[in-house]
Amino acid sequence: MSPVVPQQSSAHPLLRVRGLDVRYRSGDGADHLAVAGASFDLQAGQRMALVGQSGSGKTTLALAVTGLLTSTGTTDVRISADQLTFEGRPVVSRGRGAIPLRTPGIAVVFQDAMNALDPVRPVGKQLAAVLAGAGTTGRAARDAAGHWLERVGLRDVTRVLRSRPDELSGGMRQRVMIAIALAGGPRLLVADEPTSALDASLARGAMELLTELTRSEGVALLVISHDILLCLEHTDVVGVMYDGEIVEFGDSARLAEHAEHPYTRALVECVPTLADRTRQWLPTLADVMSTS
Repeated sequence: MSPVVPQQSSAHPLLRVRGLDVRYRSGDGADHLAVAGASFDLQAGQRMALVGQSGSGKTTLALAVTGLLTSTGTTDVRISADQLTFEGRPVVSRGRGAIPLRTPGIAVVFQDAMNALDPVRPVGKQLAAVLAGAGTTGRAARDAAGHWLERVGLRDVTRVLRSRPDELSGGMRQRVMIAIALAGGPRLLVADEPTSALDASLARGAMELLTELTRSEGVALLVISHDILLCLEHTDVVGVMYDGEIVEFGDSARLAEHAEHPYTRALVECVPTLADRTRQWLPTLADVMSTS
């Protein structure tokens, strides 16, 4: 497969990615190309999704473009790109001109809220730390913390502000993470599998919350998900990833009606809908791909 290269959509996109490769090298010298030749533009205020099955490279790509993908003690990460910029600046995790890992420009809502939040600090103090970084302190910060919890649909705000993450439900922790991410005033919000642990009704509610909040705040949204139907419904553009490559990229409305790549069509056909109640088994990706 040849990597998809989008048309030049704007001279100054919020995020520009051209020819991005990400390689993992383990201690035994084994080399794995996790992302190959990825290219796309994300405009200011635009809502975009990267979809694909587990292991397709979508989370690796998202962490690479936000500057958060770094080597560990056992694995060396190598990132290369023809062009990789956020607001016109190079996105790199180290070195001169690097975007700091905790930047007000990019915020990330991670898949596991319990591990991402500080387990021993009350929610109010965690929100206050983010607000202080954005220049809001004292009484104004306390008011703003309550405001953001209300904005994400949480009730009994006073109790939530005083609670530790382990004293809240999973759904409440996810909403707290969204509040913390947006409180810093980012221009780009990255949400990694925000609906993976939710049933269909709650998943739809979570996506509606993300799209409504980012739209009202003028924040661009990059969603990483396996649920292509939900993303086609709630985002402007979708990139489909398969084996480390973006194999199809385009407007959500076009892909919903006229997907060209067999893998895109396979993802759509393998998602259960109300119309599937007459079928005993859903098709697998392998089933659909083998007949394409």
